[in-house]
Amino acid sequence: MKTLALVGGDLALGEGGYRTLTGPARIRQDLALALAEPYGHDPYHPQWGSVLPKYIGEPLTAELELLVRAEVVRVLQQYVDAQQAQIAADALSGSRSRFSYQDVVREVTSIETEVQYDTVKVAVAMKTQSGATVRVLRTVTT
Repeated sequence: MKTLALVGGDLALGEGGYRTLTGPARIRQDLALALAEPYGHDPYHPQWGSVLPKYIGEPLTAELELLVRAEVVRVLQQYVDAQQAQIAADALSGSRSRFSYQDVVREVTSIETEVQYDTVKVAVAMKTQSGATVRVLRTVTT
């Protein structure tokens, strides 16, 4: 499945038009955006985004570390659930799937978080259905 490539929040130009992304690059962009965008910010997708920016400046405790990790897991699960729902919808309608094996997350292999006073750093590793490894590194600041 193709999506438009973004660079610094703007559409990236490519040969003959706008550049697109598929496979691991698409997954990487989608999840990096979801982790940094404030939850509920998109009026058309009110459950898109994360609450990670709200944790910046909070006292650094073990509970905060758990909350950050739980939020990352929630965002990843929402992304995987959305993929599965689109795959099921395509199958039920008899349409060819809009996804290739490179576009679908098979498993999350690791999640690492680091909370500092002014930033939240997230590193996620996943495998696609094709076996490719996807790494998402995202630093969230205010």
